[in-house]
Amino acid sequence: MLFNNKSVGVNNMEFAAKPENIFADFIDVYYTECTERFPKIEAICGKWEFRDLIPGMSDFDTRFLCSDTMTAEDWCQMSQAVGEVHLELCKDHPEWSRILEHLPGVNPTWEEYLDEDSYYPEYAQWSIYRTTQEMKAHRAERAMQTRGWDERDEYFFLKKFLTYYGKYNRKIDPPINLGRFENKYPLHSRIMHYFTPPVQAAVSLIERRTCRGKFEALEKASSIFPELDIFKEVLAVVEQHYEVPQLYEEPELKKLEDRMEKALQTMFLTVKDAIHIFPLTQDVQTAADIKKMLSSVNISPVMQIFDSCRFCRLFKGRLYFYSNAPKHFDNIWLIQNELSRAGEMFFRGPYRIYWQALYGEKLDDPLRVLHTLSPDILTKEEVEATRRFAELTPGTWESGREVAIAEEIVDIFDNVFKGLYKLNADLKSRMKNVVG
Repeated sequence: MLFNNKSVGVNNMEFAAKPENIFADFIDVYYTECTERFPKIEAICGKWEFRDLIPGMSDFDTRFLCSDTMTAEDWCQMSQAVGEVHLELCKDHPEWSRILEHLPGVNPTWEEYLDEDSYYPEYAQWSIYRTTQEMKAHRAERAMQTRGWDERDEYFFLKKFLTYYGKYNRKIDPPINLGRFENKYPLHSRIMHYFTPPVQAAVSLIERRTCRGKFEALEKASSIFPELDIFKEVLAVVEQHYEVPQLYEEPELKKLEDRMEKALQTMFLTVKDAIHIFPLTQDVQTAADIKKMLSSVNISPVMQIFDSCRFCRLFKGRLYFYSNAPKHFDNIWLIQNELSRAGEMFFRGPYRIYWQALYGEKLDDPLRVLHTLSPDILTKEEVEATRRFAELTPGTWESGREVAIAEEIVDIFDNVFKGLYKLNADLKSRMKNVVG
């Protein structure tokens, strides 16, 4: 039986009461500050729906839509500007630390957002909150609402479902910048970060239509799988702002994890029927089998490198914010997380893809590519910055040097980004010529 919302729980657990929802005010202030410093930001979006933003627990997954006139230099300027906004707002509003946890992720231009060649399935999960371009925003929203489902959507959501499928990893999602709400995070993490995403993906796959909201996904799953009580259970827990003391204790916490895993296993059987991008033979039946098949699906190398480009557009600003964060902001784990993946995402992966796409050779050492690109494609400064970035981001680092490494990356990253930007343009041009 679940308890009503209380500021003090049983079993000696004390909970801070659910706070007022300040996300609307935050969005207004954040958008105003960012657009004043960089006017080519023309709309602010957020992943999911507004009701999915849980006061005191959620960060805000900002997505900006930008002018079609953006250049590589503009992206560099925007990255710095947005990083400075994060830093100043975090200093002035310590209570916003959780909401400000990271800079926006993918930030396309309007043209990129609407162009079929650069379509990204996450776009349909965005809510547009503010804009200076009402007609463009209306066109964008209409385009996502009327767009049909295709193989890219299936690939995206099947990959997401399989990424989260299985047991909850208790070491993967530490509580960061939660303040007085930190003791509620065990349930928030399990429900909203690691159970709802695969549920949302499964619902999208089954209905062959993108499910935008997290609460929407849980509600639809409850209708699709009426035999599973877990969806109603977790909705009730979130409604009580996680103030369900007995679920934090063992063995009840483990039993909750088991109920979630069992639900995903049940959903998996229906998800399998929704797979059309490759045949499910007798040898391809388990999640591991399907994951292996998914990894062999042919993805355009141009799109793979473009993905790296659009994900790294605000990376400099993100590290600028983290490396200069005020004392009340937990920054070290966040820097570590970036250092663990940045080298692969923004150098090793795209440079290897570039070489293999053009020459059919898999490289052990992607630094070899730099010698072939200079001086015809990359400048000396871009080559040197990229080489140094590779040295700074092998995926490991010396403990205690996180901030110093982040600061050095900030100093060189404009040239790293410009190099990657040129790499993408060069491959696109060459592949187009080959097709032509």
